[in-house]
Amino acid sequence: MKIKTVNIQGFRSIKEQLQLQLEQVNALIGANNCGKSNILSAIYRVLGRDWVTKNSFDDRDVHNEDYDTDIIIDFEFEEPYQYEQFKGIFVEIPKVRFIYTRYKVGESAGQRRLEKQCLKLDDKPVLIYKSRPQKGVQLQFLPLTTIPQELQESFPVIFIGTDRNLKNQLPGSRNSILGTLMKDINADFENTKNLIEVGKPGSGKMLPRIERFKQAIEEAIRTLRTDEFIALEKAIKENALKQLGFNPETEADKLDLYFNPLSSLEFYKSLEIFVKEHQYNINATELGAGFQNAIVLAILKAFEDRRKQGALFLIEEPEMYLHPQMQRSLYKTIRQIGESNQIIYITHSPHFVTIPEFNEIVLVSKDDNGTHIRKSTLKADEGLKNKFRKELDPERNEMFFAKKLLIVEGDTEKMAFPEFAKRLKIDFDSVGSTIIEVGGKRNLIDFVELALSFGIPVGLVYDIDSSDFGKKDKEEEAKYNERLNSYAEHGVQVFVFGNDYEDECKKYYTEKVYNGYCEQFGRNKTLRARLMAQDESIAIPDFVIPIIKWLGS
Repeated sequence: MKIKTVNIQGFRSIKEQLQLQLEQVNALIGANNCGKSNILSAIYRVLGRDWVTKNSFDDRDVHNEDYDTDIIIDFEFEEPYQYEQFKGIFVEIPKVRFIYTRYKVGESAGQRRLEKQCLKLDDKPVLIYKSRPQKGVQLQFLPLTTIPQELQESFPVIFIGTDRNLKNQLPGSRNSILGTLMKDINADFENTKNLIEVGKPGSGKMLPRIERFKQAIEEAIRTLRTDEFIALEKAIKENALKQLGFNPETEADKLDLYFNPLSSLEFYKSLEIFVKEHQYNINATELGAGFQNAIVLAILKAFEDRRKQGALFLIEEPEMYLHPQMQRSLYKTIRQIGESNQIIYITHSPHFVTIPEFNEIVLVSKDDNGTHIRKSTLKADEGLKNKFRKELDPERNEMFFAKKLLIVEGDTEKMAFPEFAKRLKIDFDSVGSTIIEVGGKRNLIDFVELALSFGIPVGLVYDIDSSDFGKKDKEEEAKYNERLNSYAEHGVQVFVFGNDYEDECKKYYTEKVYNGYCEQFGRNKTLRARLMAQDESIAIPDFVIPIIKWLGS
């Protein structure tokens, strides 16, 4: 089951309704303390537990702890859930809602309660049959006043937090990665067609594994039932009878109390991971955070290897403890898992986002009115995605993390401008500014449009006469330049060079002086531009200073 939309309101930093349209894979990006984790927490509170009650929340979860504010969390499914009310009779549930509110009247007035609703797309309640339909009996309907447990159990919610505590992913933890895998393994184990040879090897006598397991457990219990064990069992029973007001001597039949052996699923859930180092066996949960993180990620990769599907993953900062190469590897794993599972993750790493999949990126911010989100308004058609794939460069992914963005045609400006900024005592990193080059003038519009669609403050630098346009394309280039200039009307800071950066430098320094710099700093124009920008004896060109000051402000 796939979630189409989640709406959150009144939860922690989320004051006004936050509507998140979910893709198969979703990346939440934003500054610290802007509310990213609150989005994951809200989802997990109501979908990640067997029983969701008013105790799943408290007043600290309510925005500003406001007495009159309700927490409202609802989900719309891509395809309605088919609830089987009676055998062969199904009711569609396209939407569910959880409301943490207060009783308004009566003896309980003021006390918190949790409402669980099944809704149609128009927010009217889903109706069910009052009784099983029968011929000749007028149909009567009632609103479905709770969310069926089987709906919540239809897809597991797996949470991987920043603590990377291995205990949370072991089989015994509900909705853990291993717990989800073990349920599937146990289902296969309990299949009566899953056979094991019993008796002497080669006898050919086969028995369902589940039957052999039950026999083995019974044998083990008989072995464990020592005199001390039996005495303990008897003592507990007798004391329980006394507590209930019965006489153990005459009313022993009123209570049958005994130790029950493990079921196969409980046996799987009891398994723990150990690491053997030399002659020592160490419980993996006792190892350091980095080692536990490695095991958690290994379990995540195993989930992907087994091609399990239908789960919802909530992951905080997958990049933690990982060097860049491993970050890239884990991102590939996440994308593979995302083919058959839905994923929402928080990241601060450009290795976990990519420009071609811009529709999966969610920018999270916070102001006086709480947490807000923004997704791209561009249509994510395959034509545009393929165009971005041709220009794939991990450094360009940094644009999504920028507070202010400057887009340039090539590497020369990208290398020179930060060096000039240092000489002007401006640190782009400290103010959250980023420069990206886009591989030529013809790509400028697409990247500017992408930045604007996310609401990222953006500037651009372009050459009027660019080598990207040949002599035969000058009319086309003139129209392109008009389009670039028009972005100034949409809040874009537009900076224009005559020909290119080098020609502007020749005009400023004079051609003779610039040629001398070329001899001094080498033929590679990108490296030369950087070295010249670093040299305190070389004046900073007038045409550069406004660009640096805008980006550094």
